[in-house]
Amino acid sequence: MRKRAFLIVYSIANAGLILYGLLLIRRPFVLLDSLSLPVTQLPESDFWIDRLLPLFRLLGYLNLLLGALGLFLIWRYQINRQPWLGYAVVTSTILAYLGPIVYDNTAGTVGPFEILELIIFAVMILTGMTMIKEFNRRSEEIHE
Repeated sequence: MRKRAFLIVYSIANAGLILYGLLLIRRPFVLLDSLSLPVTQLPESDFWIDRLLPLFRLLGYLNLLLGALGLFLIWRYQINRQPWLGYAVVTSTILAYLGPIVYDNTAGTVGPFEILELIIFAVMILTGMTMIKEFNRRSEEIHE
């Protein structure tokens, strides 16, 4: 049951990274919408917007790449059941979610999508911790 929850949660999270990446590549202005609110510290000018759009597109490509990598590692884990693949899935997915979460909480606002992102992040951490315990237990059994 733990493995199934792990696979489902991390598959959904990595598919979400892919969708987020595609959205940023097609419409990088999505991130600028939150920058127009009073919580931002960036001045509203064309100078900043021209500089930030390529960075946002790059963030989209990075999320697309990390999401695809996470799904590939999950697929390999299902085939091989090697603990290092599980560690790689947990690490890459959690690190990929940290960037958007930090950005949203410092420069943007917290809306429904950000709340969903935080819920997925919390569930990822909980299932990741249980699976890491499982990986450690399994590796100790192998070494004995």
